[in-house]
Amino acid sequence: MRAVSRARRIGALTGLGLLAVPLAAPASGPTAKDRSVLEQQLNPATVKLLAPEVRATTGGPEVNGEFGKPFAEPTVNGQRSDAKCVESEAPNKGALQEKALTCKPAAGTLAVLPDGKVFFWDALEGTENNQYSIVTEGGTTFTNDSARRLDLGAGNTNPTWDTPDAFDGGANPNGTGKEGALIPGAETSEPYNAGALFGSHQAFLPDGRLLVQGGTDYSLDPGVDGIPFGAVELTGLKATRVYDFKTNKFKQVTDTNSRRWYPTLVSTGDEQVLDFSGVGKLIKPIYPEDPSKSGTNVKQVEKYDPATNKWSMYPPAADYDLPLYPRMHLLPNGNAFYNASGQVFNPFGQSTGQNDWNFYASFDPKAGRWSRHGLANTSTPLAPGFRGSASSTLLPLRPDADGQYRKVEMLMAGGIVGTTPGTYFATNQSNITSVDTSGGKEKVTDKATGPLNQSRWFGQQIQLPNGKVMMFSGADVDEVLGPGTERARQQAEIFDPATNKWTPVATANNPRTYHNSAALLPSGEVLVGGHAPISTLYLNNTTLPGGFAPHDGRDPSFEIYKPPYMFCKDRPEITSAPDALGFGRTMDFQVKGDASKIESVSLVRNSAITHIIDADQRTVMLPVVGRNGSTVTVRTPPDGNVAPAGPYMLFANGKGCGGGAPSVAKSLMVSTDSKAVDRAEVKSGLKSAPKARSCASKRAFTLNIRKGFKKRFRSATVTVNGKKVKTLKRSQKRFNVSLKGQPKRVTVVKIKMRLRGGRTVTDTRVYRPCIPGPANKNKGKNKNRK
Repeated sequence: MRAVSRARRIGALTGLGLLAVPLAAPASGPTAKDRSVLEQQLNPATVKLLAPEVRATTGGPEVNGEFGKPFAEPTVNGQRSDAKCVESEAPNKGALQEKALTCKPAAGTLAVLPDGKVFFWDALEGTENNQYSIVTEGGTTFTNDSARRLDLGAGNTNPTWDTPDAFDGGANPNGTGKEGALIPGAETSEPYNAGALFGSHQAFLPDGRLLVQGGTDYSLDPGVDGIPFGAVELTGLKATRVYDFKTNKFKQVTDTNSRRWYPTLVSTGDEQVLDFSGVGKLIKPIYPEDPSKSGTNVKQVEKYDPATNKWSMYPPAADYDLPLYPRMHLLPNGNAFYNASGQVFNPFGQSTGQNDWNFYASFDPKAGRWSRHGLANTSTPLAPGFRGSASSTLLPLRPDADGQYRKVEMLMAGGIVGTTPGTYFATNQSNITSVDTSGGKEKVTDKATGPLNQSRWFGQQIQLPNGKVMMFSGADVDEVLGPGTERARQQAEIFDPATNKWTPVATANNPRTYHNSAALLPSGEVLVGGHAPISTLYLNNTTLPGGFAPHDGRDPSFEIYKPPYMFCKDRPEITSAPDALGFGRTMDFQVKGDASKIESVSLVRNSAITHIIDADQRTVMLPVVGRNGSTVTVRTPPDGNVAPAGPYMLFANGKGCGGGAPSVAKSLMVSTDSKAVDRAEVKSGLKSAPKARSCASKRAFTLNIRKGFKKRFRSATVTVNGKKVKTLKRSQKRFNVSLKGQPKRVTVVKIKMRLRGGRTVTDTRVYRPCIPGPANKNKGKNKNRK
C-alpha cells in the first residue's frame, strides 16, 4: 500500500473543546483548501485565540534585526526537488507498505565546525510513514537519521550540502537483537533504525573533531519480526562516534558502559569529556537483567579520554539521578554544575529519584562526588524548583580585579514549571543563577530578571558576542504532552544583561517548535533551523486547523538572522590573528585602523546544539592589556576550566553603534600544545610571506616582524633547503628572502625564531616550483610571476 495515498483520520478533540467532528487529511497534511474548510468549523474567537502572537516592536532592522529568506537543500534522495519528501522503496519491505517517503533532514542537531562549515542531522526520521499511530508502528517506520554538512559560501549567500561517510553515523549497523526485551524474545530488530543519531549528545574534542555518544535503537517491544504493529520502544545506545571535519567521516570508538538516550556531554579543563544521565529505555524503563535500574534514568557518570578513545566508569559514589539532557555547565573551578533543568517525558514520572531534579548540584570530576546547593529558582517563590525544556545559557565569563575568573552567571528562561507532568502551559519566567567559586567554595544564588514577552516552551537561547542573548522558536505549551496542540513562537526576543530585560524583535518566516536549533556563525549572524515534531497526538502527521503549529512532517529549511549590529556601518575588522591560543599568556592580533576603537574582545566557543542544550557553550571576555597602532594585546584564559580546549571564534567588539558591534570572527583553536601556539603566534607575527605550498620559484619576498609581536622577538635565522641564508637581529624589522635559482623541486623554508624568555620556535613553509602555462611558455616567460 502506498504511504502517500492512504487517508488518515484523527478523532475529535472534544477534550479541548475545539472540534466537534473528526477530521480526515491526506498523508502530506491538509491542503490550503482543506484547512480553509476545516477552519470554518471554528468560531472566529477561537481562531483569533489560536493565532500566533506577535508583540509590537519599534524601529527597523538596526533595532530588531532581520530574518533572511528560508533556504533548503535542493535535492532529496538524489533527486532535485523543491518538495520536502519523495517516494522511495520502504526499508521494511513486506511490512506495512511497499513504498515510503524519504525526506530532507531537518537540523535537530547543529554544530559549527572549526572550518566555519555547519554540520547537522535529523530528528525522528520516518514519522511521515506512520499510517495510524507512532505508538503502535514507530518501531518499524522510524529510520536512522541522516546527517549533512552545509557550506554557506561567501557571505553566507551560496549554500551547498554534502553527505558524510557514513550518512547516518554508522553506529550499531547490525542492531542489538532482542537483548533486554520486556518479554524474552518478543522484540523486533531492524538494522535500518538501530543506530539513530537522534537522542545522542555531542561535544567538540580538543582537536576539533566532534564526539557523539548515545542515540536511539527503535523497536517494537513487545513485537514480532515481520508484523508492523506492537508497542514502540526507544532504547538508548552505548555507541560512540567521532566525526572528523577534515575528512567528513565518522569513526566508531569504544562503547560506553551504559546505554544512553538523551545524555549530556561536558568537556573538562583537562581535555576529558563527562557523560551524564540519559535513559536505557524511554517508554518502558524495565530491565529484567538488572531490576535495580528499572524506573530510573542512568545514574552512572562516565568519562572519555581522547588519548585512548576509551570510556571509564566512576565508582558508585558518583551516581546521581538527573533529568534527560540535564542542563550542565563547566565552572571555573573545574566542576560541572547542574542548573535544575532538563527534558521530561513520561506522564507518570520519568524517574524514581526525580525529586532531586529540583535542587542545584555540582559534580567534582577529580573527587568523583556531588554537592547539592539547595532548592532552585527561589527567586520565583510561587514556583521554585525544576524547569522542563528550558534553555540555560552561560553568560560571558569576566575576570575580576585580580584577573581571575571566579564567578559565573547562567540565564534560564521559559520552559514548564515542575517535574513530570509539569504545568503543560509554558512560563515566561526568567532568572539568573550565580555561582561564586571564591575561596574554594561554591556559593549559589539566583535572581529574577524581567519576564519574557511571550511564554515559551523549548525556546533556543543563543549568546551573541556582544554579551546579549537571543531567544528563538519554541511553543506556547509542552508539545510532548499534546503534540499538535501547540502554537509556534516565531518572534525572537533579545536579553540585555545591562537592563535585565527581554525585548521582542524580528519575527521568523517559518514556525519551529520541537527539535528546533540555532547557532552563532563566525559572521556574527545566527543560523536558525530545525522543526521535527512528534506526530499529532501520537497518531500520524496531521496539522490541526486554527493556527496550530505544522505537523505535516519536518522542516528542512534554514533562516539566517541578522542581529541589529549587522546593520552597523562601523564594525571592526580583524586583519590578522593567530590560529591557536594558549593559556596564561598574552596574545596580539591586528585590526583595520586604530586599535583604540576596540572596546572589548570575546572568545566564543563554537556551537554544538541539540534539544536547546549546548553544555560547552561559553563566551570568555579577554582583558585588553594593550592597544598600539593597529595591534590589540589581550590576556588569554588561565586554564581549560575557563576555556576548555577546542574550536573558538575570536570577536573584536567596537565602540560604535551604541557599543558592542562585533567584527567578523577569526576562527582559532584553544590548545594546551604550547609549541603549536608558538608556531601560530610566529605565523601571525610574520607578514608579507607567500602562503605555504604556493608557487615560489623565481620569487623573492620580504618577511616583516609585526610591531606588536616584536616585543617578544629576539633573533631569527632563515634556512632554505637546509642552508642558512639570513640572520635577523632584534633591531631589524624586516628582511628579504629569495628563492631564485633553487632546483626544480619542493623548497623548504625554515624560520627559526628566539623569543623573550629563551623560547625557540620554528615556522616551516614548503613551496613548489612554478610551472608556466602553455600560453606563457610559448612567450618564453610568465608575466604572472615575480
